[in-house]
Order: sequence, then structure tokens, then C-alpha cells
Amino acid sequence: MIESKRPDKATLASMFRDFIEPEYVISDEETQKPFECDGLSVYCDMPLLVVLPDTVEQIQEVMRICHRYEIPVVARGAGTGLCAGAMPNPDGVLLVLSRFKHILEIDPLARTARLQPGVRNLAISEAASV
Repeated sequence: MIESKRPDKATLASMFRDFIEPEYVISDEETQKPFECDGLSVYCDMPLLVVLPDTVEQIQEVMRICHRYEIPVVARGAGTGLCAGAMPNPDGVLLVLSRFKHILEIDPLARTARLQPGVRNLAISEAASV
């Protein structure tokens, strides 16, 4: 169900703080500054809000709320990309998945790895070299 009246920034932040620890819902510009770009700092934009969930259920609830109010969402892993693929939308939520940082499996024979989106490139390289 899509609702017509979009909540303001403070109300939206409060909605997220109902199920995500308050320090992981970032609404002030100074604290959002590290999230304005990924590893390619040529292109920068400040998001409306930054949320850093730590459970799949929290991600699902963020997505439900954003869908309900037609709020754009950009997912971001560790922020190490160099192609501006995690550029925030100034009218949307930046869904930062850096707290999901477990390497699930490395298969050296198949040269594959299964990992969560917050795993940094260096961590993958180090784990694969063992």
C-alpha cells in the first residue's frame, strides 16, 4: 500500500529509530559527510537519511517503509567502490550494509567467494590468500 503523504525527514528518522538503534540512523549533515560518495569522491551528494541496519529484518522494515511512501533507496556495501555505484539520492535513504561483514565461504578451486555486502576488498584478498 502506497501512502500519499510522505513523512518529513525527522518523522522518517523517528520511524527508523523505532527498530534500529538511534546511533545507526544518521540525519545530521556533519555525520552523513562520509556517506556522500563511495571510493570515487569526484561525485558527491548528501542523502536525506543514512541507516545502518544489522539484521535482515531491519532491512526489510526499512524497505517496507520506503516503499509505502515512495522514498528512493540506494544500497551501499562497504563504500570502497570506484565507480560511483552507491551514489546517494538527496531525496532518499542510503541503506548502508557495512555492518554485514562476514565472509560466508571461499572456494579456492572454483575461485569464488560468498560474502555479505559490507566485506571490504582487502578482507576478501586476505582471506583468499590463506
